[in-house]
Amino acid sequence: MNVKINKQAFLGVLIFAVAAVLAPALFAQEGGSASLGEKILGIPSGALGIITQLAIILTSVFMFGWIIECFVNVRRDKIVPPEVIGALQNYIDEGDLEGALQYCESAPNYLTRVVGAGLNRMQFGPDSVKDAAVSMAEAEQGKVEFHVSPIALCASVGPLMGLFGTVTGMVQAFTQIENAPGGQVNPKMVAGGIGLALLSTVCGLIIAIPGLAFYWFFKNKVQSIGTSITLVADDMIETIAAYAGQQ
Repeated sequence: MNVKINKQAFLGVLIFAVAAVLAPALFAQEGGSASLGEKILGIPSGALGIITQLAIILTSVFMFGWIIECFVNVRRDKIVPPEVIGALQNYIDEGDLEGALQYCESAPNYLTRVVGAGLNRMQFGPDSVKDAAVSMAEAEQGKVEFHVSPIALCASVGPLMGLFGTVTGMVQAFTQIENAPGGQVNPKMVAGGIGLALLSTVCGLIIAIPGLAFYWFFKNKVQSIGTSITLVADDMIETIAAYAGQQ
């Protein structure tokens, strides 16, 4: 746990350091010319517009990075290695329930936690074994579902940030119209605000559309994985419950 905290702290410091270095260059204007941030975006969006677009970009980077992480780790063989199933089944078939419990404690994963919960309740009878296993299975399934939830969060927040940029851009455009000298409105004056509004909408949709698609893909995959692991665990729990009944 300490290692994770240190890594997070280092990452936070690094982000703030990069922001401190880049912020003046992004927002600074030289002699009325566009800032670096505005040149990157291609529109005169101002500091607030640059911050909005950077937030949308960072959200999209995080979301697609998390999608890759889920492709790597949200797999049945990754959650419960096949060799674990075979080893645990051998312990139970041989009636070595003490060895099975020790194995569950030494190799913690979805399946071993479910079976271990049942083994720990053997002295209370078969019904208690099954109830403990069911409760643990629900808890483990919730953990896996929570692992893919950041994708849904990004897919929901992205369009809202896009809407914020859209409203900001329109406010900027109408402000330019209101402050136009002599009431003469030059289309170039409002182009920046309208461009910011459209760009924000597009970026928000770029996050939302694939984000929702991948979230539902992984949600269905998690349910399928949970069902297959539960079927394996049910067979083991039935055998353990039978041993508990004999005792």
